Amino acid sequence: MNNKQVYDVTDPSVHALRTSAFMQNGPVKQVRGLEDLDRWVRSQAYYDTIAYISNTSMAIQGRRLTRDFPISEQMRKLCQIFDGLEHLLVEHSPKSEDFDASISISQIKSRAYRVWMRHMFQHVFFKLDEAIKAKCKHVNELGQYLRRSFGNATSLDFGPGNELMFLFFLSGLFRSEILLAKDTVAAALMLFGRYIHLVRRLVTTYALPIAKNPRCFIDDYYVLPYLWGAAQLSSEESFSPIQCEQPKIIENYRQDYMMMELIEHLQKTRGGQLSHVAFQLWCILSIPSWSQVYRGLERNYISHVLSSFETVENAIFCELMSFEALISPNPLARAYLNPYYNTYQENKEPTNQIENQAIDLKSISPVSLYLSMEPDIFLGYQNAKKHYNKKSSDSLENRLCMVRQVVDENDASSALFFAGQKNIQNESVNSSPNDHP
Repeated sequence: MNNKQVYDVTDPSVHALRTSAFMQNGPVKQVRGLEDLDRWVRSQAYYDTIAYISNTSMAIQGRRLTRDFPISEQMRKLCQIFDGLEHLLVEHSPKSEDFDASISISQIKSRAYRVWMRHMFQHVFFKLDEAIKAKCKHVNELGQYLRRSFGNATSLDFGPGNELMFLFFLSGLFRSEILLAKDTVAAALMLFGRYIHLVRRLVTTYALPIAKNPRCFIDDYYVLPYLWGAAQLSSEESFSPIQCEQPKIIENYRQDYMMMELIEHLQKTRGGQLSHVAFQLWCILSIPSWSQVYRGLERNYISHVLSSFETVENAIFCELMSFEALISPNPLARAYLNPYYNTYQENKEPTNQIENQAIDLKSISPVSLYLSMEPDIFLGYQNAKKHYNKKSSDSLENRLCMVRQVVDENDASSALFFAGQKNIQNESVNSSPNDHP
């Protein structure tokens, strides 16, 4: 401690105050009324969520579930969390001896669901701590996102708000560099697939209703699988959207594509043609190409689901997924899918400023990396500056093409919470030029 130079923290900077708040409070709810929606759509978490969805959509186009894609050891460890959750589901499913004439079946299932939720809370934190780096300080935050991904133990339902929490979990894994760029495809097609499979079992086992959202355009428990399902198909275009209800097409491709598996599941569980059991989805699938289907689903998801109060009223925010507003927000990230993407890759001739950079989806994280706030800045140590001044690997060169927007290197969004970095340097005591990188 003696070799550390310190600041005068009698008048702490805004950065020290924010660090202190995160250390004391942890993840908290922020959207408490309709007036908070404006803050939500201007927040870092909102922009990061859309960037993650869009960049993952580009990475998985043309990738089939049955074909090889990179699966890291870290990804396998995260998937093992769901092995335990599946086991808990079997262990705490309502059994025949539980049924009593004095208690309704719905009450028995509700009671069993609450028991499963209690065990899940413990399991998630224990297994997550085992799965990720032991020294990772974001275990609690990530665990809080994950535990809210499996429904609501109070209202006993499941909806897009729970799916959003799992999105926060996935984005947080990449922002904290627990998962790397090479894990992008596996996170969507493997880890997210395990999540959807478990959600279906939960819904069936405990008869959970859909958390009604009047703005949601798809009458289902989740929305994102449809979006990523369309992204998968946008590259090869093996069949048109209007053909996807044909029995032969479903049989041939249900194991390859997320969308086909979704349609088969809807038809089996609801017992009818798509036009009868999911009319709005059937209307969207009348669009000629999969890239156009994706664009329609994306527009509806952002406007009607992600920006809805019912979706975010129970959402929590912390460091990795921050509710802090972007000082100079850039345009929202959008996925550009085939045939545009293929044409660009073949020609290699940029048509505008955004396309002046080459793009390699395998080496770029699907969401911006988080520059962690270490406790040193709260305690007032000057050495902490060097950590924040370093340039994020999510640099201007990488971001230009990935998110299709011009990013200024001096913009606050590229160095979260540190727009006033110079103020910290000016407040230092007895510092020399050599103290600053």
